[in-house]
Amino acid sequence: MSAVDFSSLCPSKPLSLVVSAVDADSFKLESNLKQGEKIMNESTQVKDSTAQIEPMSFWKALLYFGLPALLFRIFLYNGTPMLIRLGLKPFEANVVSFTIPAAILFALAFGFYKRDGYPISWGDIKTRFRLLPMTGKDWLWAIGGFIVTFFSIGALAGTALMLIKAFPAIAPPDFFPPWLKPGVNLDTALFADYIGVPLKNNWGVAILFIVMLFFNIAGEELWWRGYILPRQEKTHGRWTWLIHGLLWLFWHVAFYPWQIFALLPICLVLPYIAQQRQNTWVAFIIHLQNAIVLILILAMIFGAM
Repeated sequence: MSAVDFSSLCPSKPLSLVVSAVDADSFKLESNLKQGEKIMNESTQVKDSTAQIEPMSFWKALLYFGLPALLFRIFLYNGTPMLIRLGLKPFEANVVSFTIPAAILFALAFGFYKRDGYPISWGDIKTRFRLLPMTGKDWLWAIGGFIVTFFSIGALAGTALMLIKAFPAIAPPDFFPPWLKPGVNLDTALFADYIGVPLKNNWGVAILFIVMLFFNIAGEELWWRGYILPRQEKTHGRWTWLIHGLLWLFWHVAFYPWQIFALLPICLVLPYIAQQRQNTWVAFIIHLQNAIVLILILAMIFGAM
């Protein structure tokens, strides 16, 4: 019986080389795992840091409300007559003068969102701005808030005339639209006279109003309730709605001073509900009462009025 050659059963490479190769592969795998873990940790830290909303002090909030108030005041009181002198009709000048600063608020909301380090994705945007799905309770609060603020504004509308009589200097200028002037009956002839063109079947006027209304509501709600309110909550807690609401009233008074009492209910009720529900959509819905004028315009365009 011949002897077995065990060398034929062994690998052709020396055992030490095989072990070295295995160790090298293991080290490479371990390095890859550590690198992957490091990347995951870094991304998690970035996510955590961007998800942390920075508190906003009262003085910073005053600045963030005050500068837009000054912006609207300049555009409405100086920009409107300037555009009229340049040849625009009063209606067109008013739409442009209101839409531009409202669009700036809209841009500021996303600009500061990006500055704070949040990624541009719908999931992150709706979370940061609290654009969350509406629940049944959200709808009840929104509809209730809409009704309360709508009727309270109507009930207090007479205070605007009282203030103007007491302080004539705060009366709205002549170039302001009739729906902003207290005591004016809103009828078809008045609207048509101010807008300067026949309203029936005039869809250009409707488009202008829709654009202005979009930036009015979306710009305010994303900037005030979407961006600023959550930051104020980090500082003022349960009383944020009151501080926020008074600052929002201050913003309105900068260019609509005769409406200080009429706007007080909505300036307090809307942020209160937005804070209670932690959902900006409820504020959007309550704010939609600004669309009443648009509804009247559309009715005139359809010929229903």
